[in-house]
Amino acid sequence: MRFKTRNFDDVPSVLRIDELTVRLADNDTAPPVLDRVSLEIRQGETVCLVGESGSGKSVTSLSVMGLLPKGALAATGGRIELEGRNLLALGAQAMRHMRARKISMIFQEPMTALNPVIRVGAQIEEVLDTHARLPAREKRARVLDIMSQVHLPDVERIYHSYPHQLSGGQRQRIMIAMALILEPQLLIADEPTTALDVTTQKQILSLIAELQEKHGTAVLFITHDMGVVAEIADTVHVMRRGQIVERAPVEGLLRHPKHDYTRELLKAVPSLTPRPSRPQPDGPAVLSVDGLQKIYGAHGLFSRRKTTRAASDVSFSIPRGRTLGIVGESGSGKSTVARCIMRLIDPTDGEIRVADREIARLSRRALRPYRKHIQIVFQDPFRSLNPRWTIGRSLIEGPLNTGAEKKTALKRAAELLMLVGLPDDAVNRYPHQFSGGQRQRVAIARAIAMEPDVLVADEAVSALDVSVQAQVLELLETLQRKLGITILFITHDLRVAAQICDEVVVMQHGRIVEHDSAANVLSNPRHAYTRSLIEAAPGRAWDFANFHELQTV
Repeated sequence: MRFKTRNFDDVPSVLRIDELTVRLADNDTAPPVLDRVSLEIRQGETVCLVGESGSGKSVTSLSVMGLLPKGALAATGGRIELEGRNLLALGAQAMRHMRARKISMIFQEPMTALNPVIRVGAQIEEVLDTHARLPAREKRARVLDIMSQVHLPDVERIYHSYPHQLSGGQRQRIMIAMALILEPQLLIADEPTTALDVTTQKQILSLIAELQEKHGTAVLFITHDMGVVAEIADTVHVMRRGQIVERAPVEGLLRHPKHDYTRELLKAVPSLTPRPSRPQPDGPAVLSVDGLQKIYGAHGLFSRRKTTRAASDVSFSIPRGRTLGIVGESGSGKSTVARCIMRLIDPTDGEIRVADREIARLSRRALRPYRKHIQIVFQDPFRSLNPRWTIGRSLIEGPLNTGAEKKTALKRAAELLMLVGLPDDAVNRYPHQFSGGQRQRVAIARAIAMEPDVLVADEAVSALDVSVQAQVLELLETLQRKLGITILFITHDLRVAAQICDEVVVMQHGRIVEHDSAANVLSNPRHAYTRSLIEAAPGRAWDFANFHELQTV
């Protein structure tokens, strides 16, 4: 693998963080959130900041941007220098002037950063209105130019579009355009590709590198994806519990990690090499899908509305105790198939059989007794768990709705929490009192409380850091062995698919283009689209767990 090998010894520094300490604003006795953090970024350099959730990565970036939540966190020591000025000593007005002009930030989820009721062109113009006085014609020309630079298609149309009318990759490009329109010296990218499929991720990473080279921008890239680190980093800083425990050029860190924590992070990265095949079980399929179609926009025989085939002629079956993965780009139809199977949306045509019952055409009322046979775990447990309910109440809701006694359901809830690796006293706590990985364990416990035959996991680990991701994947495998659950696993991460799936279905434009064992699909792909997905996987040629390359690329 060809790592970056640029020498920055004689390159001027853009950002220097020296002994930065951040504490809880109302608790001087608690351990610091950031403990004497120091790092330096030079012009044109990409520094990756890696570590588990809660390690302090995002707090570091918010400190640089001057966006620490008031009354909650406060910088109590150290310096953050940009152009020789200590950002910690600047007032609110001066810091506002520095943002966008000198420092910009790309956030993880553009839909939460973009205003849903304002057209994206106007939102980019708002950056210019805040920091520069330009005539309307020149302002519009600069916006269209930066939209072209980030390779958005049909910029005139997108200029007038709302965020919801764009794909995830296009929304992220809008965020990059907003961040770079004033050509800042420092770009902070906080997990900007986590929720994107591998091909869109590759495009965004290439775009950032292209614009960095063109403008000489320094980049602080925050990520938990070591594949991304291998592709883009010049220098890597590893954070743990608010401290930087190791720093090194990317090649040295990946080949010869010195700190135990760094080695643990690398060993937790799932391999693209599929796990050994398991024997095919006897018996009928627990879930079977035959000729499934979902067409949007078709209403009536003579409707002239434009139709979209989100899923077309999708067929597969899964025996008991097996895992089938569906992979593909955003818009390929993966989640549409999952939602049709769950009957969260109604399929246009085809059959879906669960527990030997055809459910595709059942009414909502007739479907109710069969819902317990198939349960789903969503990507974001914080959005799928009621924040006002205790964990216990969330776990017993399903069993109570199907006739279980409350006392029995609560006892079972405590057992389920222990089964997913959480203490039984967690029944009295609320979702916000848990980490992201713990909340996902709660979501899994809630799903298996119904003792389902089929568990649908829709991007269930994509937002988790590598070590927590490994724990949740191990949990799903353990539950499958103990309970015999069949799993339908939707993912855009081919490394995850390689570790948990027995079979893999590859979807493109709503159709299945390849379906075989995980070993055959990922090691010997037949379809050109499958090969393109594998080639786009970041760090695909690197065996992180063993600190060496798999092949020369």
